[in-house]
Amino acid sequence: MQTPTEHLTLGHALASHAERLSATTALVYGRPDGGQDRRSYAELYAQAAAIGAALHDLPARTHDRPFVLIALPDGVDYVASFFGSVLADTVAVTFHPPLMSTTRAGRAWDHRLEQILRDCEPSAVITTPELHTRVRAVAGAAALAPLVLAPEDVGWDAGAEAGPVRTRPHHLALLQYTSGSTSSPKGAMVSHANLAHNIAHIRRNLSTGPGQSAAGWLPLFHDMGLIGMVCHPLTAGMSLHMSTPTGFLRNPLGWLRTLSETRSTFTIAPDFGYATAVHKVPEERRAGLDLSGLRHALNGAEPVRRRTVTAFTEAYAPHGFHPHALMPVYGLAEATLVVTCLDRQAPPALHEADRRTLGGAAPRSGDFRAGTARTELVGCGSAIAPDTEVAVVDPRTSRRLPAGEIGEIWISGPGVAGGYWGREQASRETFGATVDEPGSPARRFLRTGDLGIWHEGQLRVAGRIKDVIIHRGTNHHPQDLEATAEGCHPQVARAVAFAVRDEDDQDEQVVLACELHAYGGSDHAGVLTALRTAVLEEHGIAPAAVAVVQTGAVPRTTSGKLRRAEAAQRWSAGEFRTVALWHRGATSKGGRR
Repeated sequence: MQTPTEHLTLGHALASHAERLSATTALVYGRPDGGQDRRSYAELYAQAAAIGAALHDLPARTHDRPFVLIALPDGVDYVASFFGSVLADTVAVTFHPPLMSTTRAGRAWDHRLEQILRDCEPSAVITTPELHTRVRAVAGAAALAPLVLAPEDVGWDAGAEAGPVRTRPHHLALLQYTSGSTSSPKGAMVSHANLAHNIAHIRRNLSTGPGQSAAGWLPLFHDMGLIGMVCHPLTAGMSLHMSTPTGFLRNPLGWLRTLSETRSTFTIAPDFGYATAVHKVPEERRAGLDLSGLRHALNGAEPVRRRTVTAFTEAYAPHGFHPHALMPVYGLAEATLVVTCLDRQAPPALHEADRRTLGGAAPRSGDFRAGTARTELVGCGSAIAPDTEVAVVDPRTSRRLPAGEIGEIWISGPGVAGGYWGREQASRETFGATVDEPGSPARRFLRTGDLGIWHEGQLRVAGRIKDVIIHRGTNHHPQDLEATAEGCHPQVARAVAFAVRDEDDQDEQVVLACELHAYGGSDHAGVLTALRTAVLEEHGIAPAAVAVVQTGAVPRTTSGKLRRAEAAQRWSAGEFRTVALWHRGATSKGGRR
């Protein structure tokens, strides 16, 4: 059964709101200088329609419609450019401006930009004027000459009559490139129908709509920021208040104050965002906050931690935050966004399991009886829509597993993207799986690469298949090691666990790297000892190396997911700048002081 949506596409939704909610505030964006940029629904639609008109007659290259790459800072121009691409019925390719903190960061941006340009051959690039020359040079290296324009080059008038919405549901809307550290980025093909379906069910599950406000800080080139934090509220007719990821990291209290002052009912962030709001905002600075209006604080994009759920709830309950408002969710770009979530206002399901039942990438039978080695799993609810199926499958046999057994999470439904752009083999392998069930219809599933388990009617995410560490013949989930590390000493803020290959016996050796809440006056030797002792006692693993690293050194994607493979590569290449380091052998010589 497919539930009908209120609007055929996001373009139709924005056009409708521009007429019915014309003077209502659609979007407020906080600038780095402390000022704000605002758009009413009429203004946002007018700017988007003007940009769409400038894009409409572009020639297509590798598709039946042109691709438009958006490489802008987070802000109203990014939102208007995305909706302009939607209204023009072109295909948006979301990207970001370069991080110019180092020469190396700039070169990495150029390299990734060139890869994406070669992959999808966009007909236009929308970026800031100061990047025009750079973008043209990178495009030239890719043997391309796209139209390069800035949003300020396109004039718009809120009172002007807008043209028709050209968008069609079955057309491709978005190429969402993978945010991991792979050398060859893949663009998930998200259609207008995918977007409309997923957003409609987010709205229905959360009862969001006109008259409500939302606030957040996520990056717009990532699916959780663009779809969850922007497209969903704007399609619902809400008033959206946004800051930037950099602004949040500099001042996490700003997010909470915006939620309080705007009486926002909705926000979404990765687990580390809520953890940061606990550890980086002292109790005395929380005075005056009122979070009683917050009905849904979605937590996703990485395994949700019981410690975070409990700490955030305890920290902000005195300021009106309802414990049932914090909602763990599971999703990914290849399924548009949200796959499973809790029923509205349901309490988070926090559960302990015997870690021995979670011992490998291939599932093992087991139950949740008490054991000596415990791990915490947080329930992420059930499928967001009745026409979406979420299965836990043995990846070796393709057979569905019963509740209580761990396996790979497979997804089928209208929210699943159409595959990876230009990657037929990868698309078949990832999007074309079938469950081995005699007599059942051959339904196609998306293989997520995530490990999960059904328990008490809820999906619980256990980690990534490729991240599993095989140490002396025993499989370990890095999330468990990281949770142990982060709970073993009050100074440890974030940790990453990964494996490096022993040069002599080729066994996988475990390395732990952590960031601290504060570095001045910290007992670094005590932290290293606590890390080694806790991991040995809890998991039976003697780490090959333990390091305290500088803030921000632990690699993450833009949505907050740990890049464990990249961390291992950096370690092996000696690129980690360590504040304090302990190692027991030559296999762990990767860190640098």
